[in-house]
Amino acid sequence: MEVAIADVSQCAKDLTIEVAADEVKAEFEKVYDLYSRNVKVPGFRPGRVPRSVIKQRFNKEIKDEVAGEIVPHALSHALQDHKLRAIAEPSLLDLSVVEGEPLKFTARIEILAEFDLGAYKGLKATRRTVKVAEEEVEQTIARLQESHSEVVPVEGRPSEPGDIVSINIVGKYVDPAEDEDLKTDGLDVELGAEGVQQEFTDNLTGVSAGDVRTFRVVYPADFTSEGLAGKTLDFTADVIAVRKKELPELDDEFARQLGYGETMDEMRAQIRDDLQNEARNRADAALRNALVTQLLDLHAFDVPESLVTEQTYKMANDFANSLARMGLPRNAIKNWDWDSHLKESRGRAVNDLRASLIISKIGSTENLTVTDEELESELVKIAVQANVSIDEVKASLTKEDALSSIQNRLLYEKTVAFIIDSSEITDEEITAEQAQAEKEQAERERAEKAQAELAARETAEQESTESSAETQAAQQS
Repeated sequence: MEVAIADVSQCAKDLTIEVAADEVKAEFEKVYDLYSRNVKVPGFRPGRVPRSVIKQRFNKEIKDEVAGEIVPHALSHALQDHKLRAIAEPSLLDLSVVEGEPLKFTARIEILAEFDLGAYKGLKATRRTVKVAEEEVEQTIARLQESHSEVVPVEGRPSEPGDIVSINIVGKYVDPAEDEDLKTDGLDVELGAEGVQQEFTDNLTGVSAGDVRTFRVVYPADFTSEGLAGKTLDFTADVIAVRKKELPELDDEFARQLGYGETMDEMRAQIRDDLQNEARNRADAALRNALVTQLLDLHAFDVPESLVTEQTYKMANDFANSLARMGLPRNAIKNWDWDSHLKESRGRAVNDLRASLIISKIGSTENLTVTDEELESELVKIAVQANVSIDEVKASLTKEDALSSIQNRLLYEKTVAFIIDSSEITDEEITAEQAQAEKEQAERERAEKAQAELAARETAEQESTESSAETQAAQQS
C-alpha cells in the first residue's frame, strides 16, 4: 500500500492511497465467489451462474463491495502507520476501482492542529471587584419586603397605581377581526407594574368592585404573546375586587423570620456580606476570562470545522432551551433569526474550542490530574444538590458514560486555577457606576467586533462564490 499525504490546512490533510493490484484482485475473487453462491439469475441454477454473467449484471454492486471492504481497512492502516488521529468521519474525495489494477482513492481527514505552548506563566491581569453600596443593601431588603407582602382588600377608596385589580375580561378582535373572543376570568392586573400594558393601568385606575370598563388596546408587532402581537382588541372588564399589597414592618422580627440573625443590623450585615461575595465571584469570573483571552491572543491556530459546527449548534440548542424556560412561545423560538444567531455564535465556538485545547495542553505539560478524592468530593456535591445518594449519582453517571466529562471539567478548572496562581494579579476596587460603564463599553466593543467578523466572513463567502462562478464560466467557454 502506498500513501501520499498533502496538507490542506492546519486541520485537514488529504491522504491519497493506492492498494496493490494483487490485493484488489484477491478481494474481487472473494466477492465473485460470494455472488456465485448466492445470486439468483433467471435461466441458471443457484451456484451455477457463469462469472461472465455475474460481471455483466452486477458490475457496480461488485465494485462497491470491493471498495467497501478495502477502503476502510486501507485508511485505518494509513492513519495508524502515520500516527494520524482523525477527529471526524473522513470524506472520500476520489475513488478508482478497476479490476486488475491498483485501487486508488483520496480521503480528506480532519485533525487537531499542532501548536507550541507560548507563555502561560507570569501573565498580568487585574481583579476588579465592585464595592457594595449601601443602596444595594437597602434595595435587597426592599425586594425581600415586597416578596413577603400580603394582599388585602382595599376599603373606602377606588383603585390607584400599585393596587391589584381582579377582573373578568372579554376581548373582541378588531384588527384583524376574528370570530372567537378572548375571555379570561379572575385576571389579576397590578396597576403600573412592569409588563402591564399602559391601557390597562389607565382604564383600571379609579375603579371599585362591580364597575365595568371598556377600552381598546393596540398591541405592538413584537409583543411577547404571539396571539396578540400586532393586533387590536376592544376589551370589556368587569371588576371583581380591588386589593393592595401590605408590606411587613422592617423590624427585628422581620429579620428573625427570614433567618438573617436577631436584628435588622445583623440582617443588613449578612446581606452586605452576601452581596460582596457575589461581587467577588463575578470579579473572579472576569479575571478568568481575561487570562483565557490573553492565552488565546498568545496561541494562534485553527480548529477543525466539524468541531466548530458541532459546538455552534450545541450553543444554539442551549440558547433555544433557555428561551423556552423563559416562557417564549414555541413558534416564536422556531421563527427566531437562527441564521444570524449561528453566524454570531461561530466566533464564540472557535474561541471556546481553542481555549479548551490550550488549557488541556497546559494541564498535560504541568502533569496536573484529578485525584480520586477530588472526584469523590464533586460527586458528593452533585448528590447533595440532587437530594440523592452518592451511589445513585455514581450509577447514573456510569450508565450515561458521563463520569469522564466531570473529570475533564474538574481538570479544566484545576488548570485555570494553576494559571491564576502563576500569574501576577493586581486587586482593584471599583464602584457600581464604573462597572456598569465598563460593561456597556465592553458590550459595544463585542458587538462591533462580531459585526466586523461577520462582514469579513460574508465578504470571503461572496468572493469564493464569485470565483467559483468565474471558473465555471471559463470552463464552459
